[in-house]
Amino acid sequence: MRVFRDDTILYIFLLCVVFLAAVSYTRFVVNHDYIVGYEGSCDPEIFKCFVGYEDGTSEKELYYSKIKKYAPDLYKQCGEDITGCESANRCFPEDRHCSIIYCDEKKDDDTCSQPFN
Repeated sequence: MRVFRDDTILYIFLLCVVFLAAVSYTRFVVNHDYIVGYEGSCDPEIFKCFVGYEDGTSEKELYYSKIKKYAPDLYKQCGEDITGCESANRCFPEDRHCSIIYCDEKKDDDTCSQPFN
């Protein structure tokens, strides 16, 4: 019992670390309580899109927007695999924390497309 009394602060600290690890595991792994950011499709004829290139070459341009979406909403709409899911490219009224970001030369250092309107 003397060892516990001498190192009380150490044991309390270790218990706090274990508790915080369990809470974080539950929040992020079990409940998926986080925001997902990814590149979505973008029509350069309508919007100002970010411009990228396939495989790092400058042969074929790739137009995209940046999407941020709450993970539980994304999993509810698309399942575990969001590649090819059309709902992943849009924000719905029932989505929480969803935003689609289009290119802006004033704020972004990226290359932007020019819409044709």
